[in-house]
Amino acid sequence: MKAIILVGGQGTRMHPLTHNIPKNIVPLCGTPFLTYQIERLKEAGVTEIVFSVGFRPDDIKKVYGNGKHLKVKIDYALETEPLGTAGAVKNCEKYVKGSTVFVLNGDILTDIPLKKMIAFHKKNKNLATLGLVRVDDPTAYGLVLLDEKSRITRFLEKPTIQEAITDTINAGVYIFEPGIFDAIPAGVNYSSERALFPGLLEAKAAFGGFVWKGYWQDIGTARKYLTTHWDVMNGAFPVFGPLKKRAGKLHVGKGVKIAKGVVLLGPAIIEDGCVIAEGAQILPYAVLGKKCVIGKNSIVSKSVLWDGVKVGSGVRLEEVVLGRQCEVQDNAEVPKDTVRGDNSRI
Repeated sequence: MKAIILVGGQGTRMHPLTHNIPKNIVPLCGTPFLTYQIERLKEAGVTEIVFSVGFRPDDIKKVYGNGKHLKVKIDYALETEPLGTAGAVKNCEKYVKGSTVFVLNGDILTDIPLKKMIAFHKKNKNLATLGLVRVDDPTAYGLVLLDEKSRITRFLEKPTIQEAITDTINAGVYIFEPGIFDAIPAGVNYSSERALFPGLLEAKAAFGGFVWKGYWQDIGTARKYLTTHWDVMNGAFPVFGPLKKRAGKLHVGKGVKIAKGVVLLGPAIIEDGCVIAEGAQILPYAVLGKKCVIGKNSIVSKSVLWDGVKVGSGVRLEEVVLGRQCEVQDNAEVPKDTVRGDNSRI
């Protein structure tokens, strides 16, 4: 079995963080986001992966290469123009031809059990299976309705509370049989949600929904990106394998310089080469990227600082996200929910 991960989007909802980096490789607790999906696939026995790339593909290739360092094989299918969610899958066909394939949206973090989903797919002899998750507020999403045999019967886009007769939504995780490629035209913009899936319903294809009540998050906005860090660090999202060493505790990297009187409270992450001056406080859910500098008596709490951020003296950062090489001057006032892109000054 193989996998396709859709990573072609420009991440505009995460601007200004994603002006210079694809959203799929933004650091999550110090690890490029796609690594979480790769590790989840490996756990399910999937080691051949295709990235459907579009925006800044070389940045993604620089991080992952051929995948050997993660013990997987990675190929790249380039979209020279946007092809839509189904068109992007079709564009990967030559790499997965003849294989049952997982398809993952590249900005979703979920603990949906892929092995159980595969077993469900095979037992029901489905052409396509959608991973579905239950949510507390179904009115914010498109809903997926099932019959008593877990076959998909209808899609309902962002219903009112009166129309919300189910709480199951598309989790952005699919399993397709090779025959699905016959239903997708080549070289055109073709949507899974608006064209492929309705077509499968009309054709009465074996089209099922695997329902999971667990963790699910779309990191597509700066706020969700920030709070997902908290979920990883407090265990709401169950990390595993090599990622586990950063969760649920105080992680201090190599070559970190910590002055006298500094307060460190976990869970928090301090990457290699950081410098923390006298009297500073690094409080729970703070994440400091590599070579960050925190000035005297400054406080960092529930915030994410990317590599090379410099914070002056007497600054309080709470629930903020700062891109690479940002600089915060002495005694600057930084409101909650502040988000700044690379090389900004406050």
